Amino acid sequence: MTLTVRPRRPEDLPGLGADLLEQQPRTRYPFRDPLPIPTEDFLHAEDALGALVVERDGDVVGHVSWVARAHGHPDADLLSRACAEAVGQPADRVAWIGAFFVAERARGSGAGRLLLDAAVSALRREGRVPCLEVLPHHGAARQLYLSTGWRDVTTVRPDWLTSVVGDEGPDVHVMVLPARAEER
Repeated sequence: MTLTVRPRRPEDLPGLGADLLEQQPRTRYPFRDPLPIPTEDFLHAEDALGALVVERDGDVVGHVSWVARAHGHPDADLLSRACAEAVGQPADRVAWIGAFFVAERARGSGAGRLLLDAAVSALRREGRVPCLEVLPHHGAARQLYLSTGWRDVTTVRPDWLTSVVGDEGPDVHVMVLPARAEER
């Protein structure tokens, strides 16, 4: 089994959309089901600063993209400033990782960690500060982030979450990945 990371291509989008929806009942990611937007919009087909996929023996089995602003937040600029300040960088260097998932058929293969590492490396080469949001009930994802050095900056209740669960339930954890000493 060979895992390979490469840039996302337009022809990847239909299969990725199907994989996203297939894994949703088990992972509850994305949290909203059904999605209130087309899957191509969720995958940031048009507004991504960058997007990668991971292939296993030529089969696309995972996706990650990044954007300049946190989506669904009236205070997106405030969140970017909080992340940037947490690591001593300017807010215009923040990029938000999103639409990060692995297809059901590749769970446990290491594809997720490989894809996350590749996205972080790409962001670092661009001089960007990696930030993301994760719900506490996405325990495996949160553990992956914590185990690879991400740290919490704040928690928020975005409009999209309030529209689904009201004022009950967990808030979203906003996380940042500080640069390692050798990267500074």
